[in-house]
Amino acid sequence: MSGGPFTHDRYRAILRAGLAAGYRFASFHDIEALRRGEVRACLMRHDCDNDLVAAMRMAEIEAEEGVSSTYFVMLRSALYNLLAPPETALVRRILALGHGVGLHFDESVVAELPDAGVPVEVDRERALLQAEFGCPIDVVSFHQPGARILEGRIALACVNTYDRRHMAGFHYTSDSNLTFRGGDPIDLFATGTHPRLHILVHPEWWTAVEMSLAEKWNAMLLDNVDLMQGSLLAREDTYNGRRVVSVAVADPV
Repeated sequence: MSGGPFTHDRYRAILRAGLAAGYRFASFHDIEALRRGEVRACLMRHDCDNDLVAAMRMAEIEAEEGVSSTYFVMLRSALYNLLAPPETALVRRILALGHGVGLHFDESVVAELPDAGVPVEVDRERALLQAEFGCPIDVVSFHQPGARILEGRIALACVNTYDRRHMAGFHYTSDSNLTFRGGDPIDLFATGTHPRLHILVHPEWWTAVEMSLAEKWNAMLLDNVDLMQGSLLAREDTYNGRRVVSVAVADPV
């Protein structure tokens, strides 16, 4: 792991370092204005691959620190069902905390399509999310982008976080595989070398206490099992005419 443990306390330290260094945590809607301005700015982005409970915990931490960010959610996650009631409730909670939502699009589902077909499928998923959550979905992050995404061959009708033209002027770092390859955010904030930053954080890597990689995966699975169990119990109670009792998701230990 690079730059210290991937814990909630460490994440708070990152946010506080950015604020102390005078960085504004901004929305992807502000890219053009930020590129022209003099202000220090950070686009904080969360690709929610596997665990919306972990995402909500991060959103709460950010709200406590006075920071807003953008959460990219998947319609085709291998672990969560975005349109199930518990998951939609989590996304609505994230929105209520003042954060933005974008689409995390799984490119593998369009692997056989020509380049021109990709924006059509992206727009279809964007429209579904807009209808479900009642907010504009005008920024997209691709899940495990391939060559045609990284080379800029796909032109979307919205901001693409992997389009170099859209993200020009923003230094990028990501916690992929528990390593910040573009530099540790605390160091980047402290030096101020890059006045505009684009930071990708995967919520499931950040836990209340320090964990091994296997333990983090177990925590993700438990979060999703708890959500599924709560949803099943609620449906069963409704079917039987009994009072619905919500099942709280326990923090991983």
